[in-house]
Amino acid sequence: MESSHFFLVIADVEGKILKFNRGFENISSTPSELQFSDLLSPNSELEFIYSLELMLGSPKIRRHLMLDHPSLKDEGYSQVWWEFSVVTTPDMDISGIIGIGVGMQFLEQEMPWNNLVDVLGFGEIVLDKQLKIKSWDDKIIQWFEPTEENWQGKYLIDIFSFQDLSQLKEMLPNLSPTDKPKCFLLNKEDPSRPTFAALITVSSQGYHLFLMPKAASLSQKQEKPLIPPQMFSLFSGAVFVLNSFGKIIQQNEAAKNVGRIWKGRAYSEGFNLSFPTQANRFTKLQKAIDDAKNGQSTQLELKFLINNHDFGFWNASIKPVLGEYDKPIGVLIHLIDISSIKSQIVQLDRENGRLREMALSPSHVLRGPLSSMMGILELMDTKQLDKENLKLFNYLKPLTKELDQVIRQHSKKMSTFS
Repeated sequence: MESSHFFLVIADVEGKILKFNRGFENISSTPSELQFSDLLSPNSELEFIYSLELMLGSPKIRRHLMLDHPSLKDEGYSQVWWEFSVVTTPDMDISGIIGIGVGMQFLEQEMPWNNLVDVLGFGEIVLDKQLKIKSWDDKIIQWFEPTEENWQGKYLIDIFSFQDLSQLKEMLPNLSPTDKPKCFLLNKEDPSRPTFAALITVSSQGYHLFLMPKAASLSQKQEKPLIPPQMFSLFSGAVFVLNSFGKIIQQNEAAKNVGRIWKGRAYSEGFNLSFPTQANRFTKLQKAIDDAKNGQSTQLELKFLINNHDFGFWNASIKPVLGEYDKPIGVLIHLIDISSIKSQIVQLDRENGRLREMALSPSHVLRGPLSSMMGILELMDTKQLDKENLKLFNYLKPLTKELDQVIRQHSKKMSTFS
């Protein structure tokens, strides 16, 4: 927390900054309540939002990102290398993300580039002075097939995966051991292969090539709609359509509003339908989605705390989307917001409760004085009454008993009132 070299930030699932260390104040002196994306350049903002979606959909993954913070340019640099991870509660609900970053200026000045593989998460390929491949690490094996392609001793440009090296060829003649590492993109012209961010640095034995796969393009081609658009537009309420992997293929505007209630912002098409907060409340929905993938339909009611006092309610219909030979190819989730109806029912229950109290109240109020009157009548000595008063007294006593019986019957009826 006291480090002046590393940046630490903790944000909620919407990307709002909750906590930060002293070093982070170099990026923003008052970051509280800001969105982390507000501190980024436009391109870095898109890359961060994309990675946030990925992490919330797959909480176990970590993301390594080179992000640009324009506010740091006065410090002589703007790029920060970040590692982001998901933070969960003991109940495994996602509560936010934590990011640890280090400025590129510090890395270049304080640490040799050939020792940065573990720090930054790069994969490394060691080359000789003729650009022949000498060795590679385990991360390179995850991304390529060096053994099958027989990389050992081959020229880098002879490897199929590295044919797009035009930028590197321009850099090499002017690259010396005293220069800072040169950055370029690999495979940026070939959409069929992943794009890599690359760094090349000179050593006494040759070169070190550091690679890191970049996030997939945000404008990636969307899957074909599973439900025809004309039919999809006829649905009332919120509608999500998922493919067989659980990714959102279609959603209407009402569904986007539901996303804003459930997770703070609308869900993005092409990403999983995830429940980062209060995930335990959506266990039944998740099971219904899994059942729909196997061809089973489910009807259920969802209840979600939308603020500290109020709940939202939805009637949910989860059905399989059937393809050829009636085989499930996706999932239809149809949500009808019944929060207002539920609110009216709660209000009616409260009003009925007040009516019940009002109905029962006269019985309690009247029976007390009436019991006192009946007790007094029992104590009176009729021998001391003259003939006329005795006659009135004999009328009064039966009337009090009759009134007592009426109140008792009324109280009995009210006790069954609901």
